[in-house]
Amino acid sequence: MIEPKNGRPIFFPENLVLFGNLALFLWIVLDSVAFLLYNFITGIVFFVLTLILIYGVLHILGCLRPCYNCIKCTHGMGRLAALYFGRRIFKDYKYNYKLPTAIFFTLYIGGFPAAFALYSAIVDFTVIKAAVFVSLLVFTIYSALTWRPRKPKTPKEVIQPKPNN
Repeated sequence: MIEPKNGRPIFFPENLVLFGNLALFLWIVLDSVAFLLYNFITGIVFFVLTLILIYGVLHILGCLRPCYNCIKCTHGMGRLAALYFGRRIFKDYKYNYKLPTAIFFTLYIGGFPAAFALYSAIVDFTVIKAAVFVSLLVFTIYSALTWRPRKPKTPKEVIQPKPNN
């Protein structure tokens, strides 16, 4: 199969599109809660800015490829879910997002809020702040683990009879 001009076609599973976007929105809400627990205005500003950056800018970047290359994408929402929660084969970091952009946005909603939640929990410890930090850490680690390449499964070795000496 020849790769199309704008990259290979991507077939997004419906469950990934649905549950990946729900998880992404929950992740953004948890990020905002981490900032809300420190300062109300900061939390609201972070929430609005994140919605604009993720569902505006990153969504538009994801839709720069022709739609016939994205099966079940639902206009960029499949790309957003795949970027954060999909297996590596669904990630389109070579053609649209580019790897630095993907890393920036992952750190923006993953590492930065988790580090801030840890700082906030250390400065003024509450169980809620600690729970938010742990939740953000779990989301961030899970999202980062989806980027690792998986080794293809090899068929079991066929047992060969040993030569008689």
